[in-house]
Amino acid sequence: MSDSNYRLDVPEWQRNALQLASTEQWEKSLTLWVEHVKSHELSLWLLKRIVALQHEGSTSLLGEMQRWYVEPEEKLRWKVFYHAEKLGFDTPAGALALSLFWSQGSMSPEGLEPVYPEPHLSGLMLRCVLVMLAALDTDSPARGAAGLLTQWFHQEIA
Repeated sequence: MSDSNYRLDVPEWQRNALQLASTEQWEKSLTLWVEHVKSHELSLWLLKRIVALQHEGSTSLLGEMQRWYVEPEEKLRWKVFYHAEKLGFDTPAGALALSLFWSQGSMSPEGLEPVYPEPHLSGLMLRCVLVMLAALDTDSPARGAAGLLTQWFHQEIA
């Protein structure tokens, strides 16, 4: 991709991420992405992408996550966690739900001493969601990563 394809006001990290995505370093592009955007914004964007996939069994979990982002409440956060655990954290919806769970609050159930996750874990799960989506329905995860980045950039510009 030539420099003429880039807008001048596009942040350098975006240009670097797109360049990395077009190589065998596509996973680094996703790491760069997670490091440079607000987790909340990326989570909402990913939620929209996952809702569009309409995976069987994830509808109620996705609805709960949407409600939690509008009105975060502890009981709903735990409900999201339990539904994600049942669905599997190895799915895009389950991994995003785990990121949500780790983003706020204790990992200990009510009545026990609070245990808080390490601050980087929520972002790490967002990266896992991006990896899963990049590898979805494509022969080339690098192309998938570049496609996701392009979608993100275009929605940011709009």
